[in-house]
Amino acid sequence: MTALLIASTMFVALGVLVRVSARREGGAFDLPDEILYADAGRSTADLLVSERYHLIGRPDYVLEESGERIPVERKDRMLTHSGPHESERLQLAAYCLLLEERDGRPVNRGRLQYQNTSLDIPFDETLRRKLLATLAAIEASADLPNVRRSHPSPARCQGCAFRMHCPESLARS
Repeated sequence: MTALLIASTMFVALGVLVRVSARREGGAFDLPDEILYADAGRSTADLLVSERYHLIGRPDYVLEESGERIPVERKDRMLTHSGPHESERLQLAAYCLLLEERDGRPVNRGRLQYQNTSLDIPFDETLRRKLLATLAAIEASADLPNVRRSHPSPARCQGCAFRMHCPESLARS
């Protein structure tokens, strides 16, 4: 794989690609706090970019609650007893890191908004370290000629933009 393909895969894996969905409305998920920003998918002007971490993204919303900025990522699934997926936590952590870098002040938490509930995820040192380790591993793999599939899930392969080029894809054509 080329470095560009791997870099693109990184953003897909973390879920920080730009959303192109005009249906994202704050009222649809009953967001009570002041919405400072909502991703309507119409512009690249509000992209959060970090040269330091080689990261780019845009949360669905940024709320302000008692002076605290909170990135919110909306999920189209129900939260089950197993809790949030690790990839969802890392995606949210990436938005926290991007907001911190842009605003120059700490972000203490982010919010995952599911169809049935919302969940605040602390952006603590443990999650920060996990995100930074994940970003370092992704960057280290950028020079590899081939990167192996990291999961056993046909559903993930089916949703992958690179499935047609992947020799390990589990997606059925």
